[in-house]
Amino acid sequence: MKPLKTGSGYAACLLVLTFCFISNASAESVQLEMTRANSGNLYVHARLGSDSGDTETDLLVDTGAGYVSLSESTFKRLNDQGEPVFSRFIFGAMANGKVEKISLYFLPTLELAENCVLNNIEVALLPNADKDILGLNALAKLQPFTMQFAPATLTSAHCAS
Repeated sequence: MKPLKTGSGYAACLLVLTFCFISNASAESVQLEMTRANSGNLYVHARLGSDSGDTETDLLVDTGAGYVSLSESTFKRLNDQGEPVFSRFIFGAMANGKVEKISLYFLPTLELAENCVLNNIEVALLPNADKDILGLNALAKLQPFTMQFAPATLTSAHCAS
């Protein structure tokens, strides 16, 4: 068996590997407090738009929704600030089984906590919706995440996008 050479290439590789392990070990998880409605549904508080925006809402945590979805009233508040930028149309199957044409928009930021900001998130405008929804496209950016029910918290190890 030959001994390993300890030239500068090996030392640099070892240094890079050590840095990667230390960086991953020091990553902090973020706990997002959820509130439970009388219905049992869980909500996360959010600030939508840019840093200058002040549109706040409670987002229903919904793993059955493909997108962050906004009600017309929340969308109007954002639109008054000039925040949403049209992205595209999709056809979506609603909970009642109907397929509808849905408008998607980009929002500059979706802030779930001071240290948990998702940038350039696509949101759907749902006609006749009365709730705002935290869907899979945002939850995917938070992965890996866990949900705990007592106390109700959503914990993400990867919060900023």
